[in-house]
Amino acid sequence: MKLTFVIFAMQLAVGALLGRLCVPLFRKLKTGKFDIYIGDRFAQDGSEPRGGGAVMFISFLVACTAGTAVLGADSAQLRGLLCVIMYTGLLTAVGLAEDYDRDVRNGIGMKSRYRIAIKLVLSGCFTLLMRSFGYSCKMLLLPFRWGYIDQGIVYIPLTAILMTVLITAAEVCDCQHGIHDTGVDGSCAMVMFMGYLGLSAAFGDGSRELLRLVCLCAAGSCAGYLVWGMKPSKLFTGQSGGMFMGGMMCGILMLSGLHGAVLLAMAVPLIELAAHILQRAVFAGKKKLLLKGATLHEHMRNCGWTDSRIMAVLALAQGLFCVGAAAYSIYESKLIVK
Repeated sequence: MKLTFVIFAMQLAVGALLGRLCVPLFRKLKTGKFDIYIGDRFAQDGSEPRGGGAVMFISFLVACTAGTAVLGADSAQLRGLLCVIMYTGLLTAVGLAEDYDRDVRNGIGMKSRYRIAIKLVLSGCFTLLMRSFGYSCKMLLLPFRWGYIDQGIVYIPLTAILMTVLITAAEVCDCQHGIHDTGVDGSCAMVMFMGYLGLSAAFGDGSRELLRLVCLCAAGSCAGYLVWGMKPSKLFTGQSGGMFMGGMMCGILMLSGLHGAVLLAMAVPLIELAAHILQRAVFAGKKKLLLKGATLHEHMRNCGWTDSRIMAVLALAQGLFCVGAAAYSIYESKLIVK
């Protein structure tokens, strides 16, 4: 418990400091003018940049390094953790490139098929590398004491596809195609914070201390970002933030091997993605809109919900799903006879 408070305090401080440094720098790239004065924290003037993923990643890296030094870890655990950091770092870099294109060049980012291909390739390589270090989620645990399913030769492509879906879900939960006007400031980070925090509780039985540390650091990175990302945001999450948060959940999947727990911890973003796909499918087939927006949170906003109400409902819903993630973890560790 003491370590938890220390990590969150550290990441709130690091997030506040990084945001204070990054906002003027990213705003300089966007507007061409450098001003160390950020302005009123509780008002927006249109100069707010993207790039929240950079704050999240650096905050995670600092806290994870300090936490690992305190807990201690063997060489195998360190290799796995380094692979996760490399994977999320590459995804964040891809997202930052898109944020740069949108803010500086006024572009629309890369085409969706190229972005999906990059996520698939990175996820496939990450899965292969983690397997070479002894980490694998090849065995799929079924509910109701039905045992496990061995994914066999399709393990790597299926895992890469699943990871791509998780990353895309985090992106859609933030906003559609990186257009922050379609999102709710801080909503995705708050939802993912609840997901990571729920997983840290689910893995708190003492047998997965390093995994619990990773979950805590991921949750803390979201909390640190929210110092500047909570509405009204002075630093938007951007594609970099969505890719970091989705990629971190993929890393937790590889370290834990618990598909069910991770999917439950990603329930709200996955529902957002399903609603988005359904909306597009209905419009393509019947030329009618099923929802009043491209995503679920945009539909809620267009129905008259306030941003604070949307954020509270989504965060609460994710918290309830995390109870299921904890139950799944207990089921895996105590109820299944291996």
